[in-house]
Amino acid sequence: MNSVLCFSRLIKLAKLVSLYRPNVQNCQKGPIPKKLMCWLWVLLIHGLLWSFAAKVTAVIFIEDAESRIIPILAVIICFFGFSYSSSLSYFALTRDFPKFCEALNFHQSRFGTMAKMPFIFKANKTVPYIIVVSAVLVSAAIGSIFIIWGEEMERYVYPLTFDSLTSTALVLFTGVVYEFFVACHAFILETIFIEISILFIYEFKNLSKQLQISIRKFTETNNENTKDFENTIEKLRQEYISLIDCFESSNALVRHFIFGYFAVFIPTFCFMLYGFTRGSLTTSESVYLLLLSGSILLCVAGLTIAGAILSVKAHEPLDVLMTINLLPVTDKTSQSVIVFVARLTGPTIGFRVYELFTLDTNTILAVLGTLLTYAVVMIQFSDSAKTDACPPNITLT
Repeated sequence: MNSVLCFSRLIKLAKLVSLYRPNVQNCQKGPIPKKLMCWLWVLLIHGLLWSFAAKVTAVIFIEDAESRIIPILAVIICFFGFSYSSSLSYFALTRDFPKFCEALNFHQSRFGTMAKMPFIFKANKTVPYIIVVSAVLVSAAIGSIFIIWGEEMERYVYPLTFDSLTSTALVLFTGVVYEFFVACHAFILETIFIEISILFIYEFKNLSKQLQISIRKFTETNNENTKDFENTIEKLRQEYISLIDCFESSNALVRHFIFGYFAVFIPTFCFMLYGFTRGSLTTSESVYLLLLSGSILLCVAGLTIAGAILSVKAHEPLDVLMTINLLPVTDKTSQSVIVFVARLTGPTIGFRVYELFTLDTNTILAVLGTLLTYAVVMIQFSDSAKTDACPPNITLT
C-alpha cells in the first residue's frame, strides 16, 4: 500500500492550516499569484502564532503585583512553546515527510504491506474531520472564558480592550482563530506521532512472533533444516534493519513537537502551582491555566507512554534471539544472530529528541521524578514568600 496515499488526507489538512508546504508547482493558470497567496497564508498563520506569544509577553510589563509574574510566565511559556512546535514542525514535515514515505514504500516493496497500514488508511478518512471538530471545540471553550470573564482577561489582550463592540469582536475573533490553529497543529502532530507508533509497534511485535515461530519449528525438527533456518534468520534480520531505517526517518517529523511540549510541560505546571498556592490567580486565569496544563499533561503522558511501548517492542527480539542454540546452526546463521544482537544491544531504539533523550521506559520515571521535585520546590518557595510577606508581631512593654 502506498504510504503517500495512506497519509494524503492528513497532509491535505496540514496544508490548509499551514503545517505543510502548499503544493503550487502544478498550477496551470496564474501560478505566480496563487503561489504568492499560498506563501502569504503561511506567513500570516505563523506570524499570528508568534505575534500572540510576543503580545502576551507584554503582560509582564503592565502587571503590578509581583506575586502574579510567575504564574503569568506559565502562559507565556505555553504560547512560545506552541509557536516553536508549529513553525519548526512545518519545515520538518515539508522536508522529511516525503523521505519517510519513500522509506516506507521501499520497505513494503521488499517485505510486503505493513500490518497496520490499511487500518491507518481507513482511519485517516475520518481523522481530519475529528481534528477540525475538536479544534473548534477547544477554540470555543477558550473564547467562552474571554466572554464570561472579559474584565479579568483584559490584560492578556493588550493593547486591545473590551470597551467597545468592535474591539471586543476583534479580540474574540483573533483569539478564537489563534486557538483553532494551535489546536489543529497540535492534533495533527499528535495524530502523526500516534499513527507512526502504532505502525511500528505492530511491525516489531509481528517480527518477534515470526522469530519465535521459526526458532520453535527449528527446535521441533531436531535442528535438521539448518539451511532454511539460516535463510529465515537472515531475512528477519534484514527486515528488522529496514524497519529501523524507516523508523529513524520518522524521528525528524515529530522531534520538534515532542521537544516543544516536554520543554513547556514542567515550567507551566510548576508556575501554575505557584499561582494557586499563593492565591494570586483570578478565576479566569485559574480556569485557563488548568485547561492549558491539563491538555499539555495529557499530550506528554500520551507521548511518553506510546514512546515507551514502542521502545520495548523494538527491543523484544533480543529476548527471543537469546534462546537460540548456536551449536547446531551454520556459521552464517551464527554470524546473522551476532549482528542482530549487536544492533539490539546498541543505541536505544525509540523517538529521540535532539539527541538529548530517548522516549523509553526510563522517561516515565524521569518525568514523574522531575515533576514532583520541582512541584515541591515551588510549594516551599511560595510558602516562604508568604512568611516573608507577614510582618512580625511586636509587643510593646
